[in-house]
Amino acid sequence: MTVEHDDVEQALGSTDIADLSPFIGAAGRMYDRRIEGENVDSEVRDDVVTQLAAHLVASGPERQVSSAGEGGGNVSFEGETGEGLSGTTYGQLAVTLDPTGSLAGADKPSASITVLDAKGLDR
Repeated sequence: MTVEHDDVEQALGSTDIADLSPFIGAAGRMYDRRIEGENVDSEVRDDVVTQLAAHLVASGPERQVSSAGEGGGNVSFEGETGEGLSGTTYGQLAVTLDPTGSLAGADKPSASITVLDAKGLDR
């Protein structure tokens, strides 16, 4: 099975985007890189990719609305820019569905060590 437009649209509830294939392709590549060398059932992979594609839609062109007011036209969106997969319920579900746990740390910056050059320092 592969992820289709209807799978992502069903996860989203609906969408105004006519072609979801760029989101599905990006989500598939993103997840496949993370699980390289892992044995993930194809149905589970498709479930994760579906949620990742929905996350990409919901964090970009169709942000998730958490609340809206009528009078002043106030709208609040789920998550904040820069929260990564935690920024939408779809991203959170993708992390939960991922049997490898590789998405759980996807939002964390990679560790680095900087070594100072002490040459030429006066004592």
